[in-house]
Amino acid sequence: MIKDTFFSLPRFMNLCRKEMVENWRSNVLRMVLMYGVMAVVMVWNGYFEYRYWHSGQIEDPAWTFLLVVFIWSLWGFGCLSASFTMEKMKTKTSRTSMLMVPATPFEKFFSRWFVFTVVFLVIFLISYKLADYTRFIIYSLAYPEEKDFIIPVDLSHLVGERKTYYTLCRTGLQFGALLSAYFFVQSLFVLGSSIWPKNSFLKTFASGTVIAIVYFLLAVFMSKMFLENGNYYSENVFTGMSEDTAMSIMIVVGIFFTLMNWTLAYLRFKESEIVNRM
Repeated sequence: MIKDTFFSLPRFMNLCRKEMVENWRSNVLRMVLMYGVMAVVMVWNGYFEYRYWHSGQIEDPAWTFLLVVFIWSLWGFGCLSASFTMEKMKTKTSRTSMLMVPATPFEKFFSRWFVFTVVFLVIFLISYKLADYTRFIIYSLAYPEEKDFIIPVDLSHLVGERKTYYTLCRTGLQFGALLSAYFFVQSLFVLGSSIWPKNSFLKTFASGTVIAIVYFLLAVFMSKMFLENGNYYSENVFTGMSEDTAMSIMIVVGIFFTLMNWTLAYLRFKESEIVNRM
């Protein structure tokens, strides 16, 4: 009988271990998929970058593209990973197996969330660095005379202000806003996985796209209506707002809605567990 009716750390750790051990084949395949896609993209880009190499460059010319690939891959694979959070609720057999595990609903949800959100980040970083070292090895052998300039990408170049080299984000707040937006979008796919266990990624993406289009059209319609009625005023409350303030607001708003989506996903999972047990 369960003594701790909400959360027990030892039980949670055992549950996480169970999740990763039982699904190690699919997890390895997903890691290989991430590595393969990023390695192909990096090697393909390197082919064009190094063909027009000139010795006057002070850093690897592929780094700019590689930093962009890092963010786009993080968003793409992160959302795909989040859509697998409740994949065990797809079939009756796997659903029954999951519901019969001697753990609380919060522990079941938290363990799945932890694996597909937090552990995913570690696996993604490993896959990205392996893909980058694959590019490095291939082109170090192809261009031995330039081996001192062809080096693995330095992820510290993701953020930096007033640097002589390219950085993806100029300030830490910009990078924080980017990460906040990432976790918000990923949380939508966690929520979508709780609502639609089957084909979660496609359904969440489709519904999110439709909602975004409707809101955009509504915003355009409302703006035109106010402009035509002469109710638009040139004074903008955001005019005096600094960029740092705007970024800080984006981070706070992103964190709030991310936590809200994760909470809704848990409540949805808890509700479906009760329904399926009846």
